[in-house]
Amino acid sequence: MHGQMEMKDMEAYTLTRADGTVRFHGGTESLFRRLNRDELKVLYKLVQERFEDHSLEEKELILWGDLRMMFDPDKQDKIWKNQESWNVLRWKLYENSGVHSVFLIDTPIEINMLVKTKYPLKKEIPEKMINLKLQAEEESTMAFELIKFTRSQIEKQ
Repeated sequence: MHGQMEMKDMEAYTLTRADGTVRFHGGTESLFRRLNRDELKVLYKLVQERFEDHSLEEKELILWGDLRMMFDPDKQDKIWKNQESWNVLRWKLYENSGVHSVFLIDTPIEINMLVKTKYPLKKEIPEKMINLKLQAEEESTMAFELIKFTRSQIEKQ
């Protein structure tokens, strides 16, 4: 995926590929369902390049922040330091992109993470994720591997 990214409003993304094809996405959940991991990496690179050259609008900063948190997590970031306030609602896997998300109660915030990537999670969060059970479109090797990986994070802490 080469091309450009444009956001019309907070919940809609338009991705134009180098070949001129256009895809519309209704938000990050739609992006994670449709893009594969390599396409997400390219999108992150495009957003980083745009961030260096332009001041970003609020909606662009949200996407940049979500991608940065997934690909380059900083344990000093405020989101990771405030985990004790996370009230986890559900845990979902987007197999195509290799992303899993934790959705929080009473907030629009979702924590998006790459499968097989270690994040600075406190022990209570992976425990809550396992207790909620992973939502996936179908049983798969990736889903089982993610559950196994998450359990191993609990045991290591």
